[in-house]
Amino acid sequence: MADSDVGPLAGATQNWTTLALMVVVGAIALASLYMGFTNYGEGNMETAFMYILIGVSGFVAIGFTFFKAKPATKTQDGPKEVEVVTTLECPQCNLKRVRAFQPGDYIFKKDEPCTRCEGMMTVTRINARKDPKEKKD
Repeated sequence: MADSDVGPLAGATQNWTTLALMVVVGAIALASLYMGFTNYGEGNMETAFMYILIGVSGFVAIGFTFFKAKPATKTQDGPKEVEVVTTLECPQCNLKRVRAFQPGDYIFKKDEPCTRCEGMMTVTRINARKDPKEKKD
């Protein structure tokens, strides 16, 4: 995911209809605030209060839309599965072998006999195998 896809505006800017609607609501809210403060200066308190309430409500709605909208991203069915592998090494003949991780594996565990010299192979690494599709250029 690119850096431009992250942030509070990521979900809102993906939908042009929502963006256009927010611009219209923002213009109406700004005009309402202007009318409210104009009426407040003229002494019409009830009318001023209603205009200011409409203007503030419009900006609250815009803020809610910006910061509560879910970003439009690819959906995944669940967490990505990784293949975990265990590396075994024979300390006597230096034979290395990689096999699938098994529950109970831990580093420095004496695991199984060496196929070359019959010494005991030791677990030296446990790590996730990299997916060749995810390599970056």
